[in-house]
Amino acid sequence: MEKINTKSCIHISLDDPLKTIKNRVLALDKLNFIHVDHAGRQTHTKQANSIISIAGNDADAKAKLTFLANQGFHVYLARNETSSMVHHRRIRTLWRDVVAKEITVDENNIFYATQKPPLTVSPKLLVIFSSIAATMYTPSLQRHFEKNFATIAKYVPQNTHILRIADMGAVVGSFYLNSKSLPNNEAHVAAVIAREAKRLGVSNEDVVLYGSSKGGTAAVFYALKYGYQAVAVDPILSDEHYVQEHGDLHFTLDTFEQPKEARFAELVENVHDDTGLSVICSTRSPQYPYINETLISRFADRFVFLNSENENIKIHPDVGPKTIPHTLSQLNARLAGVPLGAGLKTVY
Repeated sequence: MEKINTKSCIHISLDDPLKTIKNRVLALDKLNFIHVDHAGRQTHTKQANSIISIAGNDADAKAKLTFLANQGFHVYLARNETSSMVHHRRIRTLWRDVVAKEITVDENNIFYATQKPPLTVSPKLLVIFSSIAATMYTPSLQRHFEKNFATIAKYVPQNTHILRIADMGAVVGSFYLNSKSLPNNEAHVAAVIAREAKRLGVSNEDVVLYGSSKGGTAAVFYALKYGYQAVAVDPILSDEHYVQEHGDLHFTLDTFEQPKEARFAELVENVHDDTGLSVICSTRSPQYPYINETLISRFADRFVFLNSENENIKIHPDVGPKTIPHTLSQLNARLAGVPLGAGLKTVY
């Protein structure tokens, strides 16, 4: 592990005025590490006491964390009432899985891992985008790389490569979109998908994107923009619900140039001709009105929409686990190249 250059490391207190923190951070061109003392500040959640969990219910802490996040700093450790943050450019030297070469990092600091299939004939590529981490405010960098559906290789064609991409940026991830800290994130993520497909000999029509919740946001976005096949489970297409009903749970306020609803409103006006999309959703989820407004009302004659009325779906996080058979049906059809119709269908 590389030694920390103390000239590129500073210690601050969460009790310091925001102006003081800004002046200290902006005065250093090559600042790589910030250690934030938050003694006396407590989280109001059951999660680890870090600047992220504290900021979830502390406006002063949130403003300071947002500033640091927008400067490209990520929390990677919390102990002894101190949260340690690393600049995006230095994550490659610090993240254990990257150092151990279990995660690859490219020239744009996009982190990803590719799993080879048993068969290599007529290869396919399944791209999996991470949802919000189960422990959302964990100080570990793993919050950016939740390994959803870890056993999915057993349930898709045996010639399917699996590409997982980490979602960096903002505080708990940027939903794979551009953020203030990573303004070119979308182009860089798209480049990884295109490059891996080319390296593996997979044609564009044999690339299928998959994601649930935050990952579903990405699956919809990259399918609509770049013409891929995709399966998205209850994608988050608007910030409104989590901002208004849950106090900006995902830290999207002030970390993006525009909210998701504005971003997708622009995107749906110019959808790629080759896009193929299946959306699994539920009227029982608070995300349904946004999915309906953004996608179903516009594209019911072009894409597949499966609305689950499973009575065990009570909230948004229930949709993914309760609709796995429908997700697999759509994934496998698209990976097999089976033509799919269009329309909104009710399933259970």
